[in-house]
Order: sequence, then structure tokens, then C-alpha cells
Amino acid sequence: MATILLVDDDPNILCSLQLLVEREGYRVVTAQNGEAALAAAALESPNLVVTDWMMPRLDGVGLCRRLRDDATTADIPVVMMSAASPPDSPEHLWDAFLLKPTPMARLLKMMRTLLEKPRRDLERPHALE
Repeated sequence: MATILLVDDDPNILCSLQLLVEREGYRVVTAQNGEAALAAAALESPNLVVTDWMMPRLDGVGLCRRLRDDATTADIPVVMMSAASPPDSPEHLWDAFLLKPTPMARLLKMMRTLLEKPRRDLERPHALE
């Protein structure tokens, strides 16, 4: 069973995502900001991260940058979600970007796709769905 790290500062969104993802049979770990997500990633070794972009303390871009800079988390696929247009970043920090509100079927499909692909087959820059 794959472990999914869900990161969002809105507890209502986080709870809804958690219920949806758990219903699909995944083990879920949650965090309400990028700093907490880094600690959770170090402890839980998730197979995939789904993160919001705009959060206090450490935003989604900062989280992705720190995940990519750490050899133990650099290969974890990341789905970035936001109600705003994708952040400008010359770095290839995430594997997919989904605009909120995202249909849950689209998010689940993206998660399955990223979990099924070997890491070497994942291409960055940002796959915009």
C-alpha cells in the first residue's frame, strides 16, 4: 500500500482529501505546512506528495525545493495544487500541477499515473493538467 503525504493549510481541504485518498486504499499522512511536511517525509518516506502552493511558514515551492535538495526525498513524485496559476520556477520542482478546484477523479488519476511510473520515466517540467 502506497503512502501519500497530503499538505494543505486549510484543515477542511486536508480532511476531505484524506478521506478521499484513504477510501482509494492509500495510507495517508497529513501536514498543514511545508515545515511539518518535511518532518513527515523524513519519518514516513511517502511514495507521493500532494501539496498546496500557498501556505504559511514554508510554501509549496519551498517544500518542493527542499524535497529535491535532499537525496532521501529527491525522487518522491510531487503534485502541486493551487487556485492560482502555476508559480514561475525555472527549476523542475514538481511532477504535476493541478488548478483548484480540481475534480477528484483527475487528482486520483494523476496520483495513480505518478505512482505507477518508475522514477526515471517521470519528466519534469511541470505536467499541467
